[in-house]
Amino acid sequence: MAEITIIGGINIDIEGCPFGSLKAEDSNPGKISLAYGGVGRNIAENTARLGGDTAMVSVIGDDQMGRGAKAQLAELGVDVSCVTELQGRSSSMYLSILDEKHDMAMAISDMSIMDELTPAKLADCAPFLRSSGIVALDANLDEDFLTYACDLLDGVPLFFDPVSASKAARAKHLIGRFYSMKPNVMEAEVLSGLRVETEADLARVGDWFLSQGLEQLFITLNKDGVYYKSKEKEGILRPRGDLRLVSATGAGDSFSAAILLGCVRGLDIEEIARMGMAAASIAMESEQAVNSNINMKELKRRMREDV
Repeated sequence: MAEITIIGGINIDIEGCPFGSLKAEDSNPGKISLAYGGVGRNIAENTARLGGDTAMVSVIGDDQMGRGAKAQLAELGVDVSCVTELQGRSSSMYLSILDEKHDMAMAISDMSIMDELTPAKLADCAPFLRSSGIVALDANLDEDFLTYACDLLDGVPLFFDPVSASKAARAKHLIGRFYSMKPNVMEAEVLSGLRVETEADLARVGDWFLSQGLEQLFITLNKDGVYYKSKEKEGILRPRGDLRLVSATGAGDSFSAAILLGCVRGLDIEEIARMGMAAASIAMESEQAVNSNINMKELKRRMREDV
């Protein structure tokens, strides 16, 4: 049984970028890349690379790419016994076309397979889940599923990643069921109904979240750091130096992984926030959603020197 279990999606991310100007209704010479993604999967890879005892609950299709994503997690030491391959279905995919400036011109998202990650499938994994030190859920899961998971796992520490402002509202009525949560400012506003424009606003929103029953809160502030709050401690951590930014994609997922590790290891909330910022700084140095160079030794070095 794993210390950390993540319930969420496994995506296949396909991205195309032209060598020259993007021409509509034409075949554009360019570069096509394929990567494994999905918020839940990214968090699981990060926790595994950081030495966490990790498991994942998800669904994939009976295709080579889905099997490849599952195999890659298994190679990293993630328990994938609750990742179910569904016959006759395609794995979750995200296809994006960039323009010559590397801005997204269009995209198609097919996450319909996630509808098959049902409460019944979750119930099959209940003994496994209840033995976890913490279970993570993300807002790509629908409201009914999140509600069922909170009921099924009552008494197990739960972590929630809101994913986006539009999806965050799915858990608005469940805030007190979670132990820990990591929204950004916009997501925190959606969940609380309060505006966040100043540090005083952050403190007021922090008070609101804890009044709902949440034990610990991390509000990420993009390049400005993170606000953290628990019953014992509250503060804002700012980066000490300039960040080396290659891509911000996946930085939030690495931060979530650090929170999960910090929770199961009983770290102080400020130390968890420092770990999260260090993990995010490593993630931002890679074009991929997960930096394959992330490891606990480098994380601790950055916590000492950069956070």
